[in-house]
Amino acid sequence: MFGDKKVAIITGVGPGMGRSIALGLARYDVDVVLAARQPARLGAVAEEVRRAGRDPLVVPTDITDPASCQALVDAAVERFGGVDVLVQNAHHEGDWAPVADADTERWRAVFDVNLYGTLHLVQSAVPAIRARGGGAVVLVNSGAVLSNPPNLGAYTASKAALAAVARTLAVEVGQWGIRVNGVFLGGVLGDNIRHAAEHQSAAEGITPEEWFARRNATLPLRHMPTPDECAGAVLFLCSDLAAAVTGQHLSVNGGQWTT
Repeated sequence: MFGDKKVAIITGVGPGMGRSIALGLARYDVDVVLAARQPARLGAVAEEVRRAGRDPLVVPTDITDPASCQALVDAAVERFGGVDVLVQNAHHEGDWAPVADADTERWRAVFDVNLYGTLHLVQSAVPAIRARGGGAVVLVNSGAVLSNPPNLGAYTASKAALAAVARTLAVEVGQWGIRVNGVFLGGVLGDNIRHAAEHQSAAEGITPEEWFARRNATLPLRHMPTPDECAGAVLFLCSDLAAAVTGQHLSVNGGQWTT
């Protein structure tokens, strides 16, 4: 599925998707490089990776800083000899304000992570992946691009730009054997969706539990997927099973969008 001696960088490592992706790759004997801003979160996931049988490299990283992104890639090359996979999972959830009330500085902060942070990572990682003869880039995206939820204009706009970057990058780097894809996540049962439930349930005058029950009832599977369930789609796109797939976005959301 992954071949021998593969090396993957995963950003946005924490208790949700980043953790699940890192552990999933480690269980397939991929050497993982864990990146995030918070050392405590990195340390907790690193210990789980060790228990899964791999010795991870931990690199505290601020993806809004180009030098930090280059240092991340350089550390991966120094420790493991190269990079085969980049999974960009770090994100900024947005400003939770209507577009008509937008604060442009807050929007810039969102774009600095979701768009420009990704550009910094890609610009640092692509030469290293190319040097290995090709590999995969997966940009974790959001179904907000498709559904346009209220009060998430900054987040949605930044993620729509990210989707365009993925498609264009796929065309540009395919000649070097590098595949670029994304996943449109819906609700993923974890800290972020619980935060969203608190905001939206308060605005609607219901409890978070009622909000979750109503949301789950709209899904064909009647179940909001967990990070582990969603990580499987990312692993597929990273693997040789997706050798013919590039420039695509896979909706991973319990059937929330069926078109």
